[in-house]
Amino acid sequence: MTIPTLSCMAKAKRIIRFQSASAATAGAAAVAFNTAAGRLGLPWTGVTSGDLASAEVLVPLDGPAPADWTGRVEKWAGGDPNDAVNGLIARLLGGSDEPLPPKPASASPPPAPKKVYTVKLGRETAGRKGKGVTVVWELPLNEDELKELATQLKNKCGTGGTAKDGRIEIQGDHRDKIAQELEKLGYKVKRAGG
Repeated sequence: MTIPTLSCMAKAKRIIRFQSASAATAGAAAVAFNTAAGRLGLPWTGVTSGDLASAEVLVPLDGPAPADWTGRVEKWAGGDPNDAVNGLIARLLGGSDEPLPPKPASASPPPAPKKVYTVKLGRETAGRKGKGVTVVWELPLNEDELKELATQLKNKCGTGGTAKDGRIEIQGDHRDKIAQELEKLGYKVKRAGG
């Protein structure tokens, strides 16, 4: 089976007749249709008069089709002529002039890109009788989130620690492990101090 191309379809002109009590209305519809069909390279020609039998499609603009017409009848949507022409062409090509369904509204807008926060990581021994702790500060978290992150880091390091005054203190020198864990969570880590 061969599929006709636009170029071979253009050779065999097909007639679509616009019928109205007003010659001006029928003429305007035919001109609008012919302009659109020509722009798209379609094989259709819109006419307003002539032998009714030579037309394949009849478009009654302001009334019913003649009783003796047995061919295809297309409806003409009122309103904007360009919309009516586009709908008619879509139906002639086997499509539909039904409006596209609206895009489903997403439940929530897409999340904004997450801001990368820089947190500081260091080791302190002052006031701890020589025992060092790894300290993380400048975290953009509230107290509950800070305690939750402290628990996660303590579990990762296998040691004790605390979260207080906007800082997390983990017993021992675990700067490398903590830096990796914070980077996995999306933070940028800046090492500070000893």
